[in-house]
Amino acid sequence: MARGRLSIPTRVFLGFALVLVAFGAVAGVSLWQHARTTRTLRLLNEGYLPLALTLGEAKATQALYATLLDRVVADPRASPARSWLNAARHVRPATLRRAYDELSRADALAVTAADRSTLRGVRASLDEVGTAYGELDDEYDTLFAQVDAGSKAPLAAAFKAIELRELGVQRHYRDGWAALQHRLATTSAEAAAQERRAALLLGLLTLLGLAGGVAATWWTQRLLEPLPRLHERVLAVARGDLSRDVLRSSRDDELGRLTNEFERMVEALSERDAQLIRAERLAAIGRMAAHVTHEVRNPLSSIGLNVEMLGDELSDAGDEARALMAAIQREIDRLGGITEEYLRLARLPRPRLAPDDLTELVRSVERFVGPEMEQAGVTLSVVTREVPRVAIDEPQLRQALLNLLRNAREAMPGGGRVQVTLEPAARGEGAGDPAGVRLRVEDDGQGIPPDVREQIFDLFYTTKERGTGLGLPLTHQIVVAHGGQLRCLPRQPRGTVFELWLPAYQAGRGETP
Repeated sequence: MARGRLSIPTRVFLGFALVLVAFGAVAGVSLWQHARTTRTLRLLNEGYLPLALTLGEAKATQALYATLLDRVVADPRASPARSWLNAARHVRPATLRRAYDELSRADALAVTAADRSTLRGVRASLDEVGTAYGELDDEYDTLFAQVDAGSKAPLAAAFKAIELRELGVQRHYRDGWAALQHRLATTSAEAAAQERRAALLLGLLTLLGLAGGVAATWWTQRLLEPLPRLHERVLAVARGDLSRDVLRSSRDDELGRLTNEFERMVEALSERDAQLIRAERLAAIGRMAAHVTHEVRNPLSSIGLNVEMLGDELSDAGDEARALMAAIQREIDRLGGITEEYLRLARLPRPRLAPDDLTELVRSVERFVGPEMEQAGVTLSVVTREVPRVAIDEPQLRQALLNLLRNAREAMPGGGRVQVTLEPAARGEGAGDPAGVRLRVEDDGQGIPPDVREQIFDLFYTTKERGTGLGLPLTHQIVVAHGGQLRCLPRQPRGTVFELWLPAYQAGRGETP
């Protein structure tokens, strides 16, 4: 029987640990997705949106420069336009610095490589704008000097250069803003897709976790299923119900082994009770038989003696009288034999056990009954294997084996075959059953019906016309007194098997001084 498998508590623990892992995975994925979504929303709300607004404001403001510049060039006396243009020139570096700050915040919140790539492009555009701002300061000073001097040709050249550079600044702002808008739309779409995937994944993991929980519950219920039936069986046994093999289990775990061991215990209790009942019955019948035999033997002996004397007196009375006297004598002898069997059953002593080799005993019995078997037309064969020594009372066990062989011979009045097999064997099929010796006596007679097999070891039960019903009970009593078992089994295709099992001898046990 295997013992390397996981125990039931371990398997139950692993089942619920699997459920906890599944729900832990659901919680972990949920937290991870929540953190990712939160970071994406922070990037959109605290990074992209403020930067996009700033770039949009700078891009929109940049369009005013061309109008203000046209007014300054067209009318040098338009001092308000010039004032506004100078004020705007001093304000827009602050807008650029704010855009850099918002870009740094967005870069710190960037989630993916695509985010960082977009922000690098925006930074490049802002760097171009900053460079242009530094160059435009000198060009504006030159423009205002030409406006004040009234020089038309140099003024036109200065205006053209500033106009081109302002258009470049506007393009850089527009490029950065457009890239940011595209990334905003892409990030929003990705966030929505992530939301859908996260919902699907969480739903799937939740279903898997629920399925794992249901499976673990079912598995645990299946593992512990024998417990209620075992409890009912214990209560039934406590009430005295010793019916056998009610809960035999094929499972190879603690509950399966416990169930089978409990059934073996019930079987042992049933056998013990049956042996006690049989022993009490034998003791009572033995006492009665001893008393009856004692009361019968003396009158029977007197009757026998008187019959003999009467036979002598009637020696000349004729054939009919002599035949009648012979019949009376045979019946008296038969009754005397029955009283001897009763006395043997009643006075069967406690076996004096000593270690011995059953092989020699079996061979000795074979030689003794061989001629008797041959005369009845029965072929006797003996098969022996090397067996351990057993503690036996040799005369008693010899008597038991002789009874079994004579029963086998009488089961085949027309002749047949009897085989005796001696081999090592455990008491049962369990790994912990004690070792011993099994002796089988098989015949190919008509066999014994199942209802009869249940009663053949009962006192006075016999199917023979002139049987007493004492031979098999006496044999069974001898075997049980040796600590063994005796069973009657059917043989295929026909016949009967009497199987005798005796425990192997152990030093210090099984020996009677």
